[in-house]
Amino acid sequence: MEWVESIGDSIELAKEQALDRLGVHEDDAEFDVLSDVKTGLFGRVKEPARVRARVRPKTPRAKESRGRRDRGNRRGRQGQGNRNGNNNRNQDSGKRQQDRPQNGRSKKAKSDRQTASQQAEWKAQPPQKPRKKAETVNQDQEMMPLPQQADIAEDFVRGLAERFGTTVDFHRENIGSDEIRITVSGDQLGRMVGHRGMTAGAIDDLIRTVLQRRAGSARNGRVRVDVGGVIARRNEALVRFAREQALEVQDSGAPRSLEPMNAADRKIVHDAVDGTAGVQTISEGDDPRRYVVIVPSE
Repeated sequence: MEWVESIGDSIELAKEQALDRLGVHEDDAEFDVLSDVKTGLFGRVKEPARVRARVRPKTPRAKESRGRRDRGNRRGRQGQGNRNGNNNRNQDSGKRQQDRPQNGRSKKAKSDRQTASQQAEWKAQPPQKPRKKAETVNQDQEMMPLPQQADIAEDFVRGLAERFGTTVDFHRENIGSDEIRITVSGDQLGRMVGHRGMTAGAIDDLIRTVLQRRAGSARNGRVRVDVGGVIARRNEALVRFAREQALEVQDSGAPRSLEPMNAADRKIVHDAVDGTAGVQTISEGDDPRRYVVIVPSE
C-alpha cells in the first residue's frame, strides 16, 4: 500500500484526515510524522502538521523458504544419486533424454488447448460494466441540529474539566445562523488554556473531531469552544492588528501582505478592514498557505 500525506492544524487532525482517505481504523494504519505544527503571530498556525500514513501491511508467508526447501531436496536427491554410482546416473540421464521430447510436446499441446479454451470463454462472455462505488453517505440521514451538537461539546468539555480537577460553566452565543460559540469559564483554568492558549486551541480542534465521530456528515454549521475567552481576546487582537496595517497601507499607498491564515482568521481581517477608506483586502495563494493582502483601493 502506498503512503498518503495529509496536513492539519494538529498532528491528530492530520492523522484523522489520513484515516479518512485510507478508509481504515487507526489500529490498521501506521503513521510517520513528517513535521509538527509551527505557530506564528497571535498563536496562529504558520505551518500545519504534516504526516504520512498507509495501511499496515500484513506479513505474508515467505516464498523463499519453499524455494530453499525445494533446492535442498534436489541437492539431497542428487547427492543420493552420486552415492548410488555412476551407472545409475547414466541410466537416469538416458531415460530423461528419451522422455524429454515426448513430455515437452504433450505439455505444449495441453497448454495450447487450454489457451484456446480460455479465449473462447472470454469471447462468449458479454462485457461487464464497472461497478459503482457504494455511497458512504445516506442521503436521507437527518441532519444533527446545532444545539444538539453544542450539547455534545459541553458534555465532552465538562468531562475533560473533571480530569483537570476543576468545574466549569458555559455560555452560548449564536454567531450568525451557522455557528455557536461556547465560552467556558471557571476557576483554575490555566492548565486548560495552556501557554499562549495552545491547549485551548487544541480543545477547540478536539471538539470538531468529537462531533465528526458522533454525527459524521449528518451535521452542518460549526460549534466553537472558547476556553477562558482565549478566542475572543485573540480575535480582538487580530482586529486591532488588521486595522493598524490598513492605516499604514492608506498612508504609504503600498500593498502589504499578511502571513498565511486559516479561513476563519482571514474573514476576521476582511471584516476588520472593510469600510476603511482608501484600502481593500484580497486573498491570494492556496491553502494552507493562503494569505490576505491589503491593497490601496482605486
